[in-house]
Parts: sequence; structure tokens; C-alpha cells
Amino acid sequence: MKRSVRFAVAGGVAVLLMGTGLALSSGTAALSASRVQSGNSTFNSIKCSKPGTYCLFVQNTNPNGSAIEGLSQKEIGVVGGSGSGNGVAGISTTGNGVAGVSLGSNGAGGSFTNENSNAFALFAQTTATGGYPFEAQNSQDGGVFYVDGKGDGYFSGSVTAVGGYHTLHTVRSGPALEAFSAESTRATIEDTGTARLEHGQATVHFDYAFASTIDARRGYQVFLTPNGETRGWLYVAAKYDGGFTVREAEHGFSSIDFDYRVVAHPYGATDMRLPRLIIKTPPVMPPARRQ
Repeated sequence: MKRSVRFAVAGGVAVLLMGTGLALSSGTAALSASRVQSGNSTFNSIKCSKPGTYCLFVQNTNPNGSAIEGLSQKEIGVVGGSGSGNGVAGISTTGNGVAGVSLGSNGAGGSFTNENSNAFALFAQTTATGGYPFEAQNSQDGGVFYVDGKGDGYFSGSVTAVGGYHTLHTVRSGPALEAFSAESTRATIEDTGTARLEHGQATVHFDYAFASTIDARRGYQVFLTPNGETRGWLYVAAKYDGGFTVREAEHGFSSIDFDYRVVAHPYGATDMRLPRLIIKTPPVMPPARRQ
């Protein structure tokens, strides 16, 4: 059966449907309906008092159908408000518990507003081991971002932040300490290590994993620090795709350890220096208004 219902209030769950009717399929509800005037519009208000349970329960036994759909031309399709429970609760065995779709050029599929300074506007949680609490993707461009159950985030693209990149480090005792990252004018990748100079000469071979990530054809820099006294300074005598050769000046024949730092260009990365970035400003969405 179909009923023209647009507003339902529950002790724990409330649903407001704007601009559409509510389709009930295999559902039951014991409600009291009344006409309510709000602004320039009139809608049906259904109220009840059932602590610990739902005021309105809707079930669609067809696996390809939706239990509740809200449609609005300009405003919000579905709004939920509750005193202490869930404003809108959706449960699905195979599909999406709650799905929101916007057809407008400046609209959002879902808009969340929080009026409490101590709570989140959007909270995502998974109760299954190995579950992912959050994922965002573009089905056309292939971009994806998700957070796994351990709190690790993955971006298929780059990450841009105005405040820079900070890392929290666990210490032996006391609270964690915050560290800052170094910044570069170009995309770079580095490797460090220690090698041995024998009779004034040494050859350093890149680790295979590191060599596969750099574009040696675009060049790289090597910085040397001897770990002992030498007759002459150390210099890079030759560079090639798989490593470099170090020699001691002044025809030295020292046999000592030295540290090195290699700065190279990542394979496939842009060679632009301090490129200008245009930040897209998201549209201001109207808050979910309470009735």
C-alpha cells in the first residue's frame, strides 16, 4: 500500500521525507497522523511514544527495492532528528544501509550538520574485524580514498595540506612527540647508507628496490661524509643507473667507512619546481533544518 507520509518522529528514530510519498511494503506501523502547517507548506505529521523501539518500521521484501526514498527539488530529501537515539537508521543485508543521491550541480549526496561542539557531524564505524569504516571514490575517474580498521589511510592520488605534514612518535616514556617533515621544491626520493673505502676507492650499488623507484636518466645527487681521517677529500668519480663510484683525492689510499645520502627523482613524477596549485572551493551546503 502507499500512504502520503512525509514526517515520522520516534523516541529513537525520526525520518522526514520532503517532496515525495512514502512507500510501505510488508511493513507495519501504529501511528497517529495529523496535518501540520510549517511556513508555506502543509505536511502530514505522524507521532507516537514507544520508548526503546521504532515509531515507524518499513520493510521492502524485494531485494531490488528501497524501503524509504526521499526526493526534493531544491531542499533536503531526508532529514532525521532524535533526542538521544539515531535520527536515521538504515540496515541492509547485501546493499547500502542508507544511500543518498544528488542530481544537482552544486548538491551533495549527503549533508551532515552537528550543533554540538563535542560531537562529530559524521561518524563512521565498523564492527567487523578487517572492516573499513570509510571509503570515498569517483566511479568515473577512478580516484579512491579509504581508511582501514587499523586507522591507516590510502589515497590513489596526492595529498595536499596547508598546515604541512606532522607525525606523532612513540617515546620510551611520557606522551607522544610531534615531528615535522622536510619539504622540497621538487618531487624527490632519498636513500642513505654506509659503505667502505678500500685503498682510496669504493663502488656503491643501489638496492634493487630503490633503483626501481628512481629515474636515473634525470640525474641524482650524492653527498659523502667520511668516518675517519683521510689524506684527501672524498668525491664521486662516476655515476651510473645502478650506483656510483667514490674515490679519495690527492691519490689517497685510505681504507675507512663513509656515509652517503642519495637524492633522486621518483620514476614517473613531475619535474615541475614549486608548481602552482588551484584549490577547489567546495560549495556551501544548506544545513539539515529541524522542523
